[in-house]
Formats: sequence, C-alpha cells, structure tokens
Amino acid sequence: MSDNGATPFPTQLAVSCGFCCGTTDVNWFCKSCPGSLCNTCKMSHPSIPVFKNHIVVPRTNDVMRLYGPSKIAEQCRLHPAKEISTYCKDCQVPCCATCQVQKHQKHHISTIEDAYLSAENRLNDNVKELEKHVIPTIDQMADKTKKDRSEKRVRIDRVREEVNAFRKELKEAVDESCDYLIEKLEHDETELDNLITKLNVQKGKIGELIKEVNEIIQKGDLSMIKYSPPSPSTFIPEVPTPRPTIPVFSPGRDILTIIKERIGTVEWTEINSESKHAPIPTAKFDPSMININKVGSFNSEIDATSITTAGNNTAWVMCGGSDTMYLYDSSGKEVRSITVKGSYGITGMVIRRSGEMIVTCWDSKVRRVSVSGEVSTLIDTSPFRPHGVCLTVDVVVCMSDQDKKNSHIAVYSPDTGKKLRGIRGMVGQGKQQITKPYRVVSNGQDLCVVNRDPDHVVCVDERGDVKWVYDGKEARLLMSFGPRGISVDKYNNLLVSDYNNHCIHYIDREGRLIQIILTQEQTGLYGPWGNCVDDKTGQVWVGGGWQNVVICKYLS
Repeated sequence: MSDNGATPFPTQLAVSCGFCCGTTDVNWFCKSCPGSLCNTCKMSHPSIPVFKNHIVVPRTNDVMRLYGPSKIAEQCRLHPAKEISTYCKDCQVPCCATCQVQKHQKHHISTIEDAYLSAENRLNDNVKELEKHVIPTIDQMADKTKKDRSEKRVRIDRVREEVNAFRKELKEAVDESCDYLIEKLEHDETELDNLITKLNVQKGKIGELIKEVNEIIQKGDLSMIKYSPPSPSTFIPEVPTPRPTIPVFSPGRDILTIIKERIGTVEWTEINSESKHAPIPTAKFDPSMININKVGSFNSEIDATSITTAGNNTAWVMCGGSDTMYLYDSSGKEVRSITVKGSYGITGMVIRRSGEMIVTCWDSKVRRVSVSGEVSTLIDTSPFRPHGVCLTVDVVVCMSDQDKKNSHIAVYSPDTGKKLRGIRGMVGQGKQQITKPYRVVSNGQDLCVVNRDPDHVVCVDERGDVKWVYDGKEARLLMSFGPRGISVDKYNNLLVSDYNNHCIHYIDREGRLIQIILTQEQTGLYGPWGNCVDDKTGQVWVGGGWQNVVICKYLS
C-alpha cells in the first residue's frame, strides 16, 4: 500500500525505479517522463528544475493500463531508434522527440499517454452513443417496420379481395353479354325450325286434300261437278324474303385492349402518408418548451368551425353553415376558394398526400375534391350526417342522425368509398363513452374523439376499446369543459379547443393535462372552435367567434 492509500500496480517481476533503479516502494509513476518512481525519488523529482512541472501520480492499475509501455510503446517509423513519446494535435500524428524538434516546433504537443487517453474516451463516448441512442432508434425503426409489414399484409389482403370481387363482377357482365348473343342465335335457329314445321304441316294438309279429290273422282257421280277444292296457292305458306341471313360473330377485340388498360390499377403509396402508426418523435417533449407567441390574426369570410393546414403557411377554413371553403395564408390573404354545390355546409376536411381533399358535407355526403377543384361523391352516409373526418390507412368519419340518437363512427376505403366496418358501443369504465362523436384525429394506432353530451375527449384503440377519457376537470376552470376542435402535434400531444373557457387544453397521448394554453388573455380569441397544427412552422391556427382566426407559436 502506498503512503496515500492507492493500490499499487501488481507485477510478477520486481519493478525498479527509473532513477535510482531500486526495487523497494516503487509506488509512483511520472506521466511526463514517463517512468516509475520509488517513494524517495518521488519526493526529490519535482525539486529538479527540468522535472518541476512533471505530473506524478500513484502507480495504480488504471494508470499503468493507460501508460504502461506494453500498451502504447512503439518505435518511430522515421527514426527507428526512437520511441513514440508525444502527439502533435495540429498535425494529428504521433511523433518521437526527434520528430518533435524537426517538424513540430511551436505546434500543440501532448504526451502520447494523454492522446491515448483522449482517444479511448472518445471511442467510449461513441460506444455509449451507439448503445444509448442509435440502437434504441434502430429498435424503434424495426418495430415500426414490423407494424408496417403487418399493415401492408392487411392492405394487400383487402385489395386482393377487391380485385377478386371486381373480377367476379366483370365475369358476370361478360357472361351476361355472351348469354344474350347465344340466346339470340338460338332464337334465330328456332324461327327456321318453326318454318320447317309449318311447311310440313301444310304438306300434310295438301296430301289429305289430294286424297279427298281422288276419292271424289273415283266415285264419278254428280258430286264431282259440285265439289270446289281450295286454290292450291292457299296452301303455300309465307316464306321470309329475302332469305334468312347467316350469322357471323365479330368479337369485340378492342374491348380486350380496353379491359387490359382500364380494368384498374393497384397504386403503392407510402404507409406513412396515411398511416395508423404515429411517427417516432424527433425530439423528446419537455413542458418547459411551452412558450406562447401570437404571430398574427385575421377575419375570415365564415366562422372557422374547422381548419386544416395545407402547407406553405396556408390553411383551409370551413363552416358547417357554408358550402364554400376558403384557403388563407398566414397574413389573412384569401388564396383560393372552392364551392361544393348542394352540400348545405362543409363540416370537416382531410388532405391526402396526393393533394386530394376529402370533405364531409351536411347533405350526408363525403366528397372528393381534386387539386384542380373537381368535386365527386365518395361516400353516401344517409340517413346520417357526417361531422369530423380523419385519415388512418382508411377514412374515419364521425356521424349522427338528425336526432343525434344513433351517432357512431364508421370506417371506409379512401379509394372506393366502401364501408369497411363500424365502431359502435365502445364501452369503458362501465358505461358508454362515445355517444355523439363530433371530431376525430388519429394518434398512432389510436383514435381520439371529441364527444358532445357528455362533453369529453375519448381515446380508443384499433378494436374500439376505450383507453382513457379526458373530461377537463383536471384544469379546474370556471366554466364546464366545452370541447370543439382537436389536433395532434409532432410530439403526439393533443390540442383541444375549449369553447366555454376560451382556451386550448394541451394534453399528452395518455390523456393527462400538460397545461392550459392560448387563453383569451394571450390570443384575444373568443370561443375557440376549429384548430390545426402546422408542424413545419411550429404554429397552431385557431378559429373562434366573430369569424376571427389567430395564429400562434406555442412551443419554443
């Protein structure tokens, strides 16, 4: 044991002091020389002027692991008689004493041991970074890829069913057309058979007449004078004129080309474009990031009961009482408007990756609106009226009947509009939690639904089982919770407009309140309704009463 309590570096052979060559109490090591020191030489080492700034440390396992000659001792390639002893930081090369004098004067020099230690620390940091961040990220990517693979298999099975169903319809249509042609041929053939039968009947009648006339002739009495047979021409049946045509089949070869070209296509789109899986957050959320900064505000043509961002600092504004939706930029300039005639009001919208819009309308229709503004019906929800809409892999629609007693959520194919399933009777905490779904967003594999009467937000999984319910009581506000619009940001947190308390409830994906934000004092907005987040700009657009829209940054 050394005099300072450090554990000496164990060796099988006696270690000698690099100065007195003694083998007793060699418990110290000079990192600058480098070399081992006994207790006596350690005391005198700094008294020698040339050694006064040397670094002497206990000769421990860790020190010798880094500075032991077996670790880093190596001969200089330029001067084989010299050992590598220093490292030039400027040139980033190891060097011997001669190299240092000849090529590295006035450069930043460190001992080779310090360079070794620095390199080891750097590599250890790299290993820690790989273990702490890279490997978990790869694991997340692998998990997501497995989910994508499962999702893709489900989608392929669904498309296969649709293709086979269309194949069946196409075959039935072809069979119907071919059966008609065969039936027509058989009808024509029957007409000729009927004519032959008619001729044979007439021939039989003529034979009977000839027999009757011959019998009268044989009698040779006065009856022959009185007998007046019918004219022979009366026995000749009418024959079709001109003669029956011979059928010739002319196959519609062009239809084969048309079928091959227009039978349909299978398009491959990115799963992430309209996916059930939430993206891995690019950064960890910290509540200290919340920082409200009002960017701007403007008056819209209609009350903004629904807002959807469209990129390039623009957003669509809709109202259930108007059949026109307006596109505004962040300065409040109207960029474009589209009217959906006969809709009686546009209640919601989502934008597909292709730019095509899917809008819900008060006339029980869900419509497609192309980038050029062409409108077509995708889904007929009669007798129910659609409200909120969102995209997973499919289209999810909140709807109710006129009395709002049979409200429910339905899932449709975004390509064909075919209803895939309904989400009803979602029971959680012992009672029905979704009674009048008004707005819906996708948050990973979950659906988060704004429910009216009772007013709360409900999160359900893929099977429709309730995961949590947020009723706003945690916020302890003056008025009862009045949820309207809902959106999700890149951290998978939810922003819920509270119409009654003139604010936004910022809640995490587990249904816990993070903070009340965008209050009336901060935004000047009365009765917030529709809201949407633009993750590219980090801004949230919120529509409120008196046709007012505000734009705020809410995170630093």
